[in-house]
Amino acid sequence: MDSEVEAERARLRAEFQRRSGRRTAEAATHFGVRVQRGSKNGLRLVREEYARINKRSSFHVPRELHPAYWDACAGDFDDDEHRFYTDEWCEHQREEALENFDLNIAFMRSLDAAEFEEMVTEHVASRVNMRPVHDLNEWDHKPGIYVMVLDDYRQVYVGTTSASVGVKERVRQHWRATKPFDRLLFGGVDDSILSVDSFRALDTTRIFALTSKKAYDIETPLVESIPPKFRLNRIVGGEGRMIGVLAGLRVDIVKRRDLHASSHESTLD
Repeated sequence: MDSEVEAERARLRAEFQRRSGRRTAEAATHFGVRVQRGSKNGLRLVREEYARINKRSSFHVPRELHPAYWDACAGDFDDDEHRFYTDEWCEHQREEALENFDLNIAFMRSLDAAEFEEMVTEHVASRVNMRPVHDLNEWDHKPGIYVMVLDDYRQVYVGTTSASVGVKERVRQHWRATKPFDRLLFGGVDDSILSVDSFRALDTTRIFALTSKKAYDIETPLVESIPPKFRLNRIVGGEGRMIGVLAGLRVDIVKRRDLHASSHESTLD
C-alpha cells in the first residue's frame, strides 16, 4: 500500500478519534425540532460508532427471485434460509466498511469548499420554488423535494416525500436511521458512497425544499444536475422497495465514485 495513502488514513483515524472523545450534547434543537442521541449513535458521525456488526440479513431475497445469486452467496450464511451471516463474513464486511469509510472521508476532505458553495448556489438554492428550511415544523406533511446539505463534508443529498410523510418527518427519518450493517457497502470498497443515513443530525447544516405533488418527476433531473463528487445519492431515484433489493443484488442502478483517483474530478456514475 502506498505510504502516503496509509499516512492519510492514519491522520483521519486520529482526527475522528479526537472528535469522538469530544462528545456532543445528548440532545439538541436542530432546525426547530428536538434531536437526541440514540442507543448506538450520537449526534455527529464518528468512526468508532460506524460498522457495528449485526449478523441478521436485511435483504432476504427469495431463492426463486434470483437462484444464481442465492447459490453463489450460500457460504456467507449460518442457516439455510439465508437470514444470519457467518462470523467470518461479518468480520470481513466490517473491515471493508471501515476501509471504505476512511476512503470516503479522505475524498470528501479533498473537495474544494468554495466550489461546493458555488454548486449549492447554482443548482440548489437558485432553483425555481426552492426555499431554505429554517424550521422543519413548517414542512410537516408537505410533499416535495428536500435537499440536505452537509457543509463539513461538501456533500448534498436529494430526496422526495409524499404528503403522508412530509419533508419534516422524512428528514428526521434520515437522522434517526441506522444503515443496516450489510448495506454499508453498495458497490466495492474503492467506489461505494457513504449512505446519508450513516450521517447524524448535526452533520446536516442546511436544508432546502420545494413543495410538489410530482416530486419524482423533479428528483432525477435535480440529482443529475449536481456533480457526482458532491452528492450522497447512492441509487437512482424512484419509488418502491425493489430499488433497494436490486441495489443489494448489484444490479446496475448503483451510483459509485472513484475513491482512489489521483484527481477527484473523475467519478464513476
